[in-house]
Amino acid sequence: MNVMYLCNDSYAMIAGVSVYSLLDNNLDVDEINIFLVTEDIESDNLKKLQEIVELFHRNIFFIPKPDMADLLGGHVEMHWWIENVFSRIFLGEVLKCYESVHRLLYIDCDTLVVGSLGDLWEMDLQGRIGAGVCEAMGDLHKKAIGLSKDDNYFNAGMFLIDVDRWRLENRDEQAKEFIKCVRGRLEYADESVLNGILGKEMVRLSPKYNLTSLSFYFTAKELTTYRKSYINYTEKERQDALGDARIVHFTSTYLDVRPWVEGCRHPFAERWHEFKDKTPWKGQPLRKDNRNLKKRIVRKLVMCLPSGLRLHVTGIMHAYVKPLKYMIKMNR
Repeated sequence: MNVMYLCNDSYAMIAGVSVYSLLDNNLDVDEINIFLVTEDIESDNLKKLQEIVELFHRNIFFIPKPDMADLLGGHVEMHWWIENVFSRIFLGEVLKCYESVHRLLYIDCDTLVVGSLGDLWEMDLQGRIGAGVCEAMGDLHKKAIGLSKDDNYFNAGMFLIDVDRWRLENRDEQAKEFIKCVRGRLEYADESVLNGILGKEMVRLSPKYNLTSLSFYFTAKELTTYRKSYINYTEKERQDALGDARIVHFTSTYLDVRPWVEGCRHPFAERWHEFKDKTPWKGQPLRKDNRNLKKRIVRKLVMCLPSGLRLHVTGIMHAYVKPLKYMIKMNR
């Protein structure tokens, strides 16, 4: 099993917890190779990551983030993203020294693996280039990257890729062309690119392989209302996934902070803390909530609304106001 993570120094501990959970829950897999694409990680944190992998007698390869100046073809609006997130759309470049890698499982570092991934790794891709978990996404978001309202939109926090096919079809170059086409204005950074070039060619997986935070806080119906999405998992699919979770993805949401921040109420927060205490970062204090004053005030105001009204108001902001602002900016 070949698994890729990417992170900078700020997320080294968070990546370490995910890597530990992956290895601890997949002891029966014959071989696991971790490919960690790094960006300015301190040597002490690299050593701790190495210790975790060696504890399980697995392999880890540290790959420096490639030079993005040429790959991104000029200015890309980064918003709050770090450059390293774009490494996962240039797999040909990142893995150029690893020709023996034919298939790759990418996992975001803000995750917790809570079950076996053997069946995912061995799955039949049915002639497709990859597989991923869909995310409820509104029509305007999809339109901005060339998808129709009936197309699937995939969350980039976990995906399985046929690397041989990626190389053969020169998907790195397709990613460059897509970025050039939208003039570097990417609302969801590399996720926009991945959906733009692969969205119609991916196998749709059960959400149990990428259970985002909203999956725990909203029913399927509520999520559809919030995201104004035509494509979503059913409530039965959501419940089945919650009962057989494999990867929990601590995505950011106005409803909560994440487990490494004080005050997290996520159902898997304690499980995350338990894994953290097994890593070399045991005893490291949780982070303070660093959301700015404006965000805190807006959140308090929103949370005062009745739940039904809150869903509609936040849904309008996410599904209409945000993408319209993005599209106006693109057309300037």
